[in-house]
Amino acid sequence: MKKLIWSAFAMSLCLISLTVCSQTDKMDEFLWVESKVLPDLKGTQRFTPPVLHDKADWNVPGEELDLDVVPLKGQGYSLIPWNTQKTEEWLSIDKWIIERSLKDKVTDWKIRLRDDRQFEHVGKVLQCHGKCGVFRGRARASVEHLSRINEGDEFKTEANSVAWIFLMDGTLMRVGPSTSVSFQEVNWSKNEVFHLVRLHEGHIYWHPRDSKEFPIELSPETDAISLPLLIREANQGQFERELFQKQSDFARSEETVRLEDTAITSQIQKLNELRVKNNSHSPPVTRVMVVAPNVTLVGKLSSFDLLHYPGGKSYLKKRKALEGYELSVHLRGYSATEVTSVSEESWFEIETNGRSLSKVEQVSGGLEITELLTRRIKTIELAREIWLEKYTTPLVNALNAPKELALHHGYTLWGDELNKRFDFLVEYTRRMETTNLKSMDNLLKKLEANEEVQVKELGQSHYQTTLEFYLKDLKMRYTNQRTQVREMSDLQYYIWILRNGKRQN
Repeated sequence: MKKLIWSAFAMSLCLISLTVCSQTDKMDEFLWVESKVLPDLKGTQRFTPPVLHDKADWNVPGEELDLDVVPLKGQGYSLIPWNTQKTEEWLSIDKWIIERSLKDKVTDWKIRLRDDRQFEHVGKVLQCHGKCGVFRGRARASVEHLSRINEGDEFKTEANSVAWIFLMDGTLMRVGPSTSVSFQEVNWSKNEVFHLVRLHEGHIYWHPRDSKEFPIELSPETDAISLPLLIREANQGQFERELFQKQSDFARSEETVRLEDTAITSQIQKLNELRVKNNSHSPPVTRVMVVAPNVTLVGKLSSFDLLHYPGGKSYLKKRKALEGYELSVHLRGYSATEVTSVSEESWFEIETNGRSLSKVEQVSGGLEITELLTRRIKTIELAREIWLEKYTTPLVNALNAPKELALHHGYTLWGDELNKRFDFLVEYTRRMETTNLKSMDNLLKKLEANEEVQVKELGQSHYQTTLEFYLKDLKMRYTNQRTQVREMSDLQYYIWILRNGKRQN
């Protein structure tokens, strides 16, 4: 029995040795072939190089290749959505066959897929008081100072929360409490930056950049709830500290007795210096289309307020306009193609059905306070110029080099087709929102039947907290707590900014 076992073992060793010898011969042949191809494959191979597929002996026609390009900034080389990829779909042969058949029909499917998945950078959060969040697809994330906002993001503030957003073209946007707004598109061309924004509910203040000199205004800032900013160089406290270090004891005492605000003058002078400097690298003119359920507002070189409550009216006011401004209103209705220009700096209201626009003859206190909240915002204006120099100027300098703009900044440069896109959106949004209004009306009726009350009328919620903070700030303007900021060291001042600039309700 033992002899039989050892004989079988010896036979198996012979077979294994023959197999190894056979595999060794094949391996040598493979390594010989590899050595012939290897020189062409040196370096990082992200895509198929033309030097390979252009070879005649490879017999690979160029029209059968999957064309690709270098990814834009923010894109990876892989087109597989690893974060959302499901195992069942990944292993499905049926899905693979369908996708492969579609890809074979379109040789540049990779390029088209990259363009479709590229969500361009809209702006950054300058300040958030309270609780602010962004919905990116189905994912929600809390945002704060410096958080990015991309195309497709829905920005939402909770009750008693306020946010300032810096858009990459230099425009400022204030988002009021209990407000939801989506940044659907941003398109750059050499002559214009176009924004498509949808206001779902709440209040926004749109404020494009002004290149003119900022006037000397010593009155306190009205949006005090947003101060101090986490940009320490923009705060009034920074200028108070610099002056305090330079002044003599007598000068300090005299300024305190006279209640002078020399720091405000220095702050405005710095603002004007940066404006002159940034004017040499000024971004293109900005045009915005703000779509609300019952109205579409198109603005150019004009500041404005817009309020909307689902199922209720909308209110708008043109605030400050620059030379060559445009501000027009598009109402609802499948055949309502008439455009109404807004020239007066007055409040207007749009009916719930979006079919008519009328001037508000007796302006309520709520609307007047809404305008007051953003009347004096010099610290935020200075922060805009600081960020314009830091973030926007490099982008503007790349407008003459589309490839650099795409690879280094992630933007596709538009041409004359931008006007065609605008004309399409005017017609498309009017038709879609007209249909949506009817659906919204049916939904609100069902909610009311379930005793779920929805706010439809203008109230105090969008300004009450900000107004209370502004009045409180007026009382504390010359208190010891406020004046001691100028005596702080750099470390103390930094801690003070972190404590007060990140206030939560």
